[in-house]
Amino acid sequence: MFFVSKFKVFLYIVILFTFFKSSLAETPPLTEVHKLLVTKDHLANLKTPTKIKYIFKRTGSIEPGFNDRVIMIIPEKDDKGVHNIKFDFFSSYNKEDIKSASYKKNNPIFHAFWEHDIQLMTRLTEGSWIYFRKRITWAMSDPYKFKVTPAKCDLNEKKVNGQTIELKPYEEDYDSKKFKKYAKKKYYITVCEEVPGMIYQMSTVVPSESGSDPLMEETLTFEKILN
Repeated sequence: MFFVSKFKVFLYIVILFTFFKSSLAETPPLTEVHKLLVTKDHLANLKTPTKIKYIFKRTGSIEPGFNDRVIMIIPEKDDKGVHNIKFDFFSSYNKEDIKSASYKKNNPIFHAFWEHDIQLMTRLTEGSWIYFRKRITWAMSDPYKFKVTPAKCDLNEKKVNGQTIELKPYEEDYDSKKFKKYAKKKYYITVCEEVPGMIYQMSTVVPSESGSDPLMEETLTFEKILN
């Protein structure tokens, strides 16, 4: 009986180790997008507390165009080592409620911009915000849904090197048949290490079928540190 019990314990350990090893093996490797947006310490080049101003522009025929600004407010780290970052997202009647976020190193401005976009897409298509959020997230892991190319950023009247991420979260997705006008919508993020906060620009483009001017284009671009 003692031998049988010891054998069972040994068998359980082997099974557990095999499962654990299998789980590790199934963990997908980080993509180029993850390395640029998830693991990179965007806030490392900031002296906090500080505020960053971004300039927003919308053009196209789907929605009325407008220009505005977004202020990201970054306090010093708290006792847990995180910044409780807040957003003053647009002004006057354009103002949107984008929730604050606690981050250790990532610049959440692209999350805020995507949150704005998800709210917009939900309203325009009467679809589910969960769907749009998942598709954008999954596109970061799917090499068929993204590409990364070299880029240039304008900073203090000079050009600095960066990289632009292009995401195509809805193209060739079955559910995008419900909103064909937006199925080929593209998302862009440009990362430049010399730019404060490292996120230089975010944009979305809804192309027209004719290939002429986009049906809608929204762009949020770094302008300056406010203090």
